Amino acid sequence: MLLEAKKVTKSFGGLYANDRIDFSIDEGEIVAIIGPNGSGKTTFYNVITGISPADEGKVFFRGKDITHMRPEKITSMGMARTFQNIRLFSNMTAAENIVIARHCRRNTGILDALIHSARQKDEERENEAFVKKCLEYVGIYDKRDWKAKNLPYGMQRRLEIARALATEPSLILLDEPAAGMNPNEKDELMEVIRRLKEDRYSILLIEHAMRMVMNISERVVVFDHGQKIAEGTPDKVKNDPVVIESYLGKGASGYGNA
Repeated sequence: MLLEAKKVTKSFGGLYANDRIDFSIDEGEIVAIIGPNGSGKTTFYNVITGISPADEGKVFFRGKDITHMRPEKITSMGMARTFQNIRLFSNMTAAENIVIARHCRRNTGILDALIHSARQKDEERENEAFVKKCLEYVGIYDKRDWKAKNLPYGMQRRLEIARALATEPSLILLDEPAAGMNPNEKDELMEVIRRLKEDRYSILLIEHAMRMVMNISERVVVFDHGQKIAEGTPDKVKNDPVVIESYLGKGASGYGNA
C-alpha cells in the first residue's frame, strides 16, 4: 500500500468537509476522485499533503504515519501535487520553477554556495539535467526561458506537472489539471498523464472532465457532502444510480464528453 487514509475527518466551524474517509492507493495505480463542487475533494488533498492536517483519523505513506507531518517533509518522502488554481512562480522562468522544486532534494548549504564547492557544482549540473528532463516530459522544453506568466494557459498547467516531477515523486496528486482548458489542451494533457501511467507513477486525480476520468482511471472514488459514497471501476461507478443522482441530478443519463 503506497498511501492509506483511515477515518480521516476534517471540519471547519462544525461543518464536516471530510467525514471519516477511508481511502488507499497502490504503487502504479491511477485513481480519480470525483464529486460535486464542495464535496471535500481538495480538502482531502490538503489533509494528506500536510497543508491542513486531519482533526481525526490517520494518514500513512509508505507505511509511515504522516498525519501531522509538515508538507515539505511529505514532499521529500515522494509525494507531489498540483493545485486547482495555478500556483507557479509567475515571474520566474519555466526552468527556474523546476530548480525551485529541486529544493527538497538539496544537499548543499550557504558555505557551499560561498566557496563554489564541488558539491555545489554537482548539484547545479543535476538541476540543469532535471530542467531538461522534466520540461521535455511535458513538451515545453523550448519554452524553458519564458516567464511562467507568459506561457499559454495549457502550458502553465503542464509546467505545474513538470515542477511536481522535479521533486522525484512516486505519488502525484493532480487537482483539476484540465480546468479551464480547451479541447486541444485537454488532449495534450491526457497524453502527459498517459505517459505518467506508462512510466508507473502512482496518480491521484481530482477532475470534472469525465471523458478523461473514465479513459485514464483504473478506479474511481466518489465524494459527496464530505463522505465517500461510492468506489469501483469507471464502468461500475458511472452506472451507479446513487452516483448519478448525487453528481448529475435525477434524470441524468450519462456523463457526457467534457
